[in-house]
Amino acid sequence: MTIIYFILILSITVFIHELGHFMFAKKFGVYVYEFSIGMGPKLFKFNRKNDETDYCIRLLPIGGFVQMAGEEVEVDEKIPVEKRLQSKPAFQRFMIMVAGVMMNFLLAIVLFFLIGLFNNVSLNNVYVQNSSIDGLNNNDKIVAINGNFVNNYDKLALEMTIAGDKEFTMTVKTENGDKKDVKVLPIGVGKSNLLYEKDYGFSVEDLSITETNLQELSVGDKIVGINGKKIITYLELLNELKIVGNNNFTLTVIDKGNIEKSVSIFPKDIKEDELLGYSYGFYISGKSEKGFFAAIKYAFGKFFSTIEQMIFTVFYLITGKISLSMLSGPVGIFNAVSVYSSYGFTSLISLLCLICINVGFINILPLPAFDGGHVLFIIIEKIKGSKVDPKVENTIHNVGFILLMLLMVLVTYNDIIRLF
Repeated sequence: MTIIYFILILSITVFIHELGHFMFAKKFGVYVYEFSIGMGPKLFKFNRKNDETDYCIRLLPIGGFVQMAGEEVEVDEKIPVEKRLQSKPAFQRFMIMVAGVMMNFLLAIVLFFLIGLFNNVSLNNVYVQNSSIDGLNNNDKIVAINGNFVNNYDKLALEMTIAGDKEFTMTVKTENGDKKDVKVLPIGVGKSNLLYEKDYGFSVEDLSITETNLQELSVGDKIVGINGKKIITYLELLNELKIVGNNNFTLTVIDKGNIEKSVSIFPKDIKEDELLGYSYGFYISGKSEKGFFAAIKYAFGKFFSTIEQMIFTVFYLITGKISLSMLSGPVGIFNAVSVYSSYGFTSLISLLCLICINVGFINILPLPAFDGGHVLFIIIEKIKGSKVDPKVENTIHNVGFILLMLLMVLVTYNDIIRLF
């Protein structure tokens, strides 16, 4: 099913984007040779009566295109001048170029609205819950990470990603309005759901033993203490393991017969672990609402917070705070589909929204081969008062396309490396 979901999500994203270009091209009388979903060899083609366009589905579901007369350097003399793209006024060409992005954004907002209409949704602002950090209390509002303003979950996740495994300063506002700074040291979590690159002889889910090679422990035993200190939450368990470090410790558990027992644990360092993520010593929540107006607020709030996150991502890429190795391509999207699908249909729709926004945002960047690159040349044309030489523009776009393909190869390579 993951493969089916993956193909559907990419196909919908590409279809709605290319549909935008197609609709405005037709509206302004541009001759369209082909409307295609997918790349590579044609699998299916049909034509409509009194319509010049070939409608195609191609083998690889990783893109699509609308082929219009007047895009190429060589002029197709068979097409009347007034039906060629480059003969159209600047405003019409501008609208044709940005229409794909507009459709991606519009679909994301509509789907976010539907999610908000039928579910309780967390609106902007993030609050601390179930903290195991001294001085950090429930309902403290998170307002900054290392001095960088935070007003939604997307920005918080980005700033935490940049922090990585390094200690950071989190600024919170208490319920009575006071601001304070709290030091947070991320804890790496390995495949045992315990500290990264540590072998304790057991794995856990929440506080229950799920796997063990120790005779004294059994699957289903529940952890209740470490070195005599009571453990109530999973976050407390991780914090105590961080304090223990490489030292031996006594683990207290209650077995299925409700009998308490103490077991000596001897931690070992390992290098073959898989880093699943980081624990920060607290959970977060947002204030949830439901209803028509809450759905509108959620749709636009989530849309703009995602755009904001992407703007900061580009900025952090330029400044070196984020490396290219952190970007994901089709393989990364496939993995995301696998994860999101395990949480249900609503999560998959949320992923579709995020991918639509990402595709739209990337395409509107003023870079060669992107829609934004074409828009940039239209703006240059208006500033200089004459059109840019088509050969020069096409050469720049072709070079940009080659560089884009090389970047895709690099990103895909990094995605594959992360799998292993």
